Amino acid sequence: MSLRKRLSLKNSLRKLLNWQPADEYRLRLAERKLFFAEARRKFVTEKPQHGSFRDYKRAFRRHRVTYAEYMYSYEFWRLDEAKRNRFLSTSEAQCIYRKTGDAKVRLVFKNKALFLNTFSDFVTRDWISSEELPFETFLQFIKRHEGIILKPHEGTRGKGIEKIHYQGDEEAKATYRRVMQNRCILEECITACEEISAFHPQSLNTIRVVTVSGKGKCELFGALIRMGAGGSFVDNTHAGGIYAPIDIATGTVMTDGMDAHNRHFPKHPDTGKPIKGFIVPHWLDIVETCRRASQHIPNIRFAGWDLCVLPNGKVEIIEGNHAPDFDGGMQAPLKTGVKFRFQQTVKEVLGFDPLPLISIFHKTKKQG
Repeated sequence: MSLRKRLSLKNSLRKLLNWQPADEYRLRLAERKLFFAEARRKFVTEKPQHGSFRDYKRAFRRHRVTYAEYMYSYEFWRLDEAKRNRFLSTSEAQCIYRKTGDAKVRLVFKNKALFLNTFSDFVTRDWISSEELPFETFLQFIKRHEGIILKPHEGTRGKGIEKIHYQGDEEAKATYRRVMQNRCILEECITACEEISAFHPQSLNTIRVVTVSGKGKCELFGALIRMGAGGSFVDNTHAGGIYAPIDIATGTVMTDGMDAHNRHFPKHPDTGKPIKGFIVPHWLDIVETCRRASQHIPNIRFAGWDLCVLPNGKVEIIEGNHAPDFDGGMQAPLKTGVKFRFQQTVKEVLGFDPLPLISIFHKTKKQG
């Protein structure tokens, strides 16, 4: 590892380890300003028939929900306070993760190249990083594969992802400059098994599994299937994808599909393939892969694993998320909150109550 890269990792770790209550307070203030501005704008531009900005502010102060959670994902506008309190908002979940996550684990999951190196036992596809990447190596890589996926080292929610293929040396030079400037990883394109690919062949349709693990135990907390739509090559919900929850015990899709705007789809809008009742192939292998991955390095605690079932039946980890949300696949489609189930699971697996950590006055310290 180069000196520059070692120093970069060291600085990132220092920032993560030095997180203080004052930082939490400043983040909360910035979040409040951002969320209120978005909600105010949405109430003006969308003119929704339900809810109000006044009620949204009340919901935010008590539950820190976004406008999307209030209006679409959880439909807070129709719930009383007791029912609202059953949901765990993204902001609340992130607060828990900040106060319990291991800094080294966060760093591994945050940097895609570091993640792929660390979890190489679960990855079979070819990939390279822009770190110290000569042009000739880059050129050979894109010539070797029919399609390539470019991802920023630290991107989220499908932002900055591109799909490319070799179109001549001059085009390759321009792409190489962009790759080096934006610090990307390059992965060969892979496809899911026929059953899953059939939902939307243009995208790599994946399975997300959320785990809570520690002290030699691992609990699968929730799962969903994600599929692209409209010809997009990514399946992220924030990029227009569709998702549906999976029953952990059976691997069966539990509801119709849903998108980020609370639109429901009994069948995929592009292919007509029914969604509810679909049985995910090789489900037990998916479960076992997640269990092994959650114990692969110490102190993972919380993780969202994105996996693909390959045409040969093998399970491939695409990437991991150290701070998974609970909106897609767990709370939104069923309109059922998981806050108290999450609380009980964390108590059983990790031995502490996560809910007091949501308080802004709770000091940041390592838990478990």
